[in-house]
Amino acid sequence: MLDIGNSKYLDDCYAVLEQKQAALIEQYQIDSFDMFDFDMLKGTIEFKQGSTVMVKADFIPVGSFNEDQETWMWAWANGGVTGEILQKAESIRVLDAKTNNDVFNTETVSADEGLAWEIAAMACDYYQGQGVFAAPVEGLLIFMVLNDIECV
Repeated sequence: MLDIGNSKYLDDCYAVLEQKQAALIEQYQIDSFDMFDFDMLKGTIEFKQGSTVMVKADFIPVGSFNEDQETWMWAWANGGVTGEILQKAESIRVLDAKTNNDVFNTETVSADEGLAWEIAAMACDYYQGQGVFAAPVEGLLIFMVLNDIECV
C-alpha cells in the first residue's frame, strides 16, 4: 500500500474506483473485447471485436507498471507522451501536496501491481474519470484514465 499522509483519501479513491470499474464492465463490457488500439498523441482508445470498433473513449495516460522490473513510471516521464496529453499527464503532480508523498514527482519508483492500481485510483479521482484501463503492452501495464466512453 502507498504510504501517504492522507490514507483516507487513498481509501476513498480506491473504493470509488472499484465501483467505476464494475460499471465499466457492466455498461461497456470493457473486459470482453479481442483487442484495443490507442493513440497516445490524441488520447483516444478503441476497443474492438475482431476489426469492428465496439467502444471508444478519450483517455489521459497515468503511467506504466513493469512487472519484471517491479517499477512504476509516470506518463509525464515517458518521452512518448507529448503535447496537450503531456500537459494533462503532468498536472497530476499537484497530488504531491495533497497526499504528502513525493511519489507524484518521482519519475520512476519501485512498485507492485497493487501500488499501480492505488496510483490509478487517485488519478481517476483527480481527472474525474469514468474508470481506468490497464492496457497490457509488451510486458507493461499502461494505466489510463477513461472519459467520454461511448458504444459505437
